[in-house]
Amino acid sequence: MLSSRARRMQYQLLTGETLELSGLSRADMGFLLGLMGRTTAEEDYFSLERSVCAPGAYPLRGSPRVTQRIHDSLLFRVAEDIVDRAGIRQGVVAPDPGDRRVTEAIVSVTEAAKRLGVTRSAVIKAARAGRIQGKKVGHTWALLRRSVASYRVAQHRVEAGRASRRA
Repeated sequence: MLSSRARRMQYQLLTGETLELSGLSRADMGFLLGLMGRTTAEEDYFSLERSVCAPGAYPLRGSPRVTQRIHDSLLFRVAEDIVDRAGIRQGVVAPDPGDRRVTEAIVSVTEAAKRLGVTRSAVIKAARAGRIQGKKVGHTWALLRRSVASYRVAQHRVEAGRASRRA
């Protein structure tokens, strides 16, 4: 939560820690306010996460990945918290480790392949192309259940895949 006290800008993380934002540049503050606006507009969690963590994202400052220094930076911590709040509202991220909603909204590649009647590699290709929404975490894909449910596979491709597995 962003608050202003006597010209001091503060942000309270989900953990309860309060951060002083006066050390951020005008451009950094602009990025954070823009990110908040995008969450208000109900932009998809995974799209928001990419704008914070993907190569070329503003908080990475030209780095191809999130380093420990970047992870500990004020800008990144606040941006990641903003995105996490959006994920919680969308039911994709659990607010605490005991919350079961995270497993209800996300499916694995194997589960998606079974539901769609295609191979795991077909699901991964669709996720990489953005046809199925999800995020790669390490070597594992977390796919949005609703995106998998709404994904339509061309029936001729399904039949072709089944025929090649039988041969």
